[in-house]
Amino acid sequence: MTDIQTPKPDTDNNSENSERHESPVRKESKYAILMETSGEECESWYSFIRYNGNEKALRHLDRQVQQVDWHVLDDLSTFDLELEYLVSAQTAKEMTKLDLNHTSHHRKFDGEMKRVDLKFKKKDSNDKKMTRAFDVLGYGQIEDFVSDEDVDNEDLTENEESEDEKKEESSEEDGSDEEDGSEEEKEEPPKRKKGIPPALLASNLPRHAKAKQHRRKK
Repeated sequence: MTDIQTPKPDTDNNSENSERHESPVRKESKYAILMETSGEECESWYSFIRYNGNEKALRHLDRQVQQVDWHVLDDLSTFDLELEYLVSAQTAKEMTKLDLNHTSHHRKFDGEMKRVDLKFKKKDSNDKKMTRAFDVLGYGQIEDFVSDEDVDNEDLTENEESEDEKKEESSEEDGSDEEDGSEEEKEEPPKRKKGIPPALLASNLPRHAKAKQHRRKK
């Protein structure tokens, strides 16, 4: 009578499989979307904001946005925040590469988000709330509340002469004037106009920065 030997379990393979199952899976960051629709430009701009770690700040902003009955009003913008259907980092990055809008492109933020206060008051009408929201967030001002924008060098505008070069030239001219001993009366500098200076508009800024020149004058 022959003895039937049962095969021994492959402990090596089982241990490898268990290690694979037990190995922690890195959780990929997801992104919420803040959509700004400009009544003046007739465009919508998406700001992809990292959801992981910014949940409280995003929910606080969403509660304020939900208080407004949004509609097109003069040159103001409307705002909507998507927190239910989040997108991946790859999708957010790919969306920033689209060049469909004339005024601004979509943007992606990877950093920490600060608390946004739209400064609503109980006595505010619906249109007043829209105005307050626009003053805080209009034309991409969400950048003031979120850090680490993901921008590639290819998306920056080029200028012929950098701001640093201009400063160096002006300092050299000032030095030469002092050596010559010329004494000129100092004129009062002209009052600075509101808005972004022309030099900054021409510097290496993302395309969205130029959109700020269209901001509604207060």
